[in-house]
Amino acid sequence: MKKLKAIILAAAIATVPVSMMSQQPETIVDKIKSAGKCELYQPEGMNARLFVDGEAVDTVSAEDLAGARQMAGFRIQVFSDNNYRTAKSEAHAKEREFSERFPDMHTYVIYTSPFWRLRVGDFRSQDEALEKVVEIKEAFPQYSREIRVVRDRINYVEK
Repeated sequence: MKKLKAIILAAAIATVPVSMMSQQPETIVDKIKSAGKCELYQPEGMNARLFVDGEAVDTVSAEDLAGARQMAGFRIQVFSDNNYRTAKSEAHAKEREFSERFPDMHTYVIYTSPFWRLRVGDFRSQDEALEKVVEIKEAFPQYSREIRVVRDRINYVEK
């Protein structure tokens, strides 16, 4: 009797995977395509909760960038730090100091975990940015070790 139960159980277990395999798509792409259209609905405040201190916290006002478009370009990185206790306040303090000296340049305080960065300007070419680096290093010699040109998405306003 025990052998008969064991044989029936083994046969049932052996046939289950075969029947399941015939119902499942073969590849992940087939599985995604067979799922149909997927839509995600979320409350307005969800992005604020999901992306705390999001990718970029622009400190430039919306009026300054009205009509601007995003494109690949260069910015000057003035500050970068990952000290979780002081980096944010230091980035904003350096931003205020920089804005007093260069009010015509846009400043961007950016948080990309775990780094807080201060980047300035929107330059279409690296040469434009390098010219401004010399001027910034003369104005802030204490930051000269940190100042460098970096590739970034810039806001470009057609004139």
